[in-house]
Amino acid sequence: MELWRIDKAIEGLCSDVNDCIHNNNFEHMTETELALELANCILGSGVRYEISISYAFALNKQGMLTYAFIQNSDCYTQIEKTLSTPVESITGNYCYKKYRYPKKGTDHICRSLSRIYEKSGDLRKFISSYPNPNTFRRALIEICPGIGPKQSSHFINNIGLTKEMAVLDRHIMKYLEISSGISFYQNNVSKIDKYEETEKHFIEVSRQFGFPAFVVDKSIWFIMRALNGRALS
Repeated sequence: MELWRIDKAIEGLCSDVNDCIHNNNFEHMTETELALELANCILGSGVRYEISISYAFALNKQGMLTYAFIQNSDCYTQIEKTLSTPVESITGNYCYKKYRYPKKGTDHICRSLSRIYEKSGDLRKFISSYPNPNTFRRALIEICPGIGPKQSSHFINNIGLTKEMAVLDRHIMKYLEISSGISFYQNNVSKIDKYEETEKHFIEVSRQFGFPAFVVDKSIWFIMRALNGRALS
């Protein structure tokens, strides 16, 4: 598909995405809601969103993302058990047999929440202790094992800390390649310095659509995912 057709589809979708997205504000979110968003982002590394959010909801429903539970010596065993058993999808009538990486997911959730709670007492105080979103993103990557630039950006967008961060997954990278003629490689943005460099390029490109970067990011993601590799320069 020609670039102008792709851009036209993105432009048309941006308005709808902007209208239907619920704009969170971390200052008005409960501790449980913040922990749920963080767990979803931790579990979302290398796993489809539908699966990560379903298992994050299951953990949250069972009270496994609270400070009290994480302090329990049995938290690893209980979280791994949940990640290793079937859960119902929250997006439809389907049951997932297990999370793809139960041991790794358990370790990353327990260590991340434990470090945050030990450092700040709760997630809201942890978030508020950093002067700007970029500084917070770097801190999140450093403190939370298993979270890289993409997943930390996802979390920051979901809690409403800023509207000007991009989630640079393979669909967004493919669009950047088509729109700029520059080859981007997913492994190049696994490090925060390179990620921020590519993100600046994305934000420049996104301005043509007249919406915040995170709205354009989601719109491009939907269009490129639907095209499923059929986009041509």
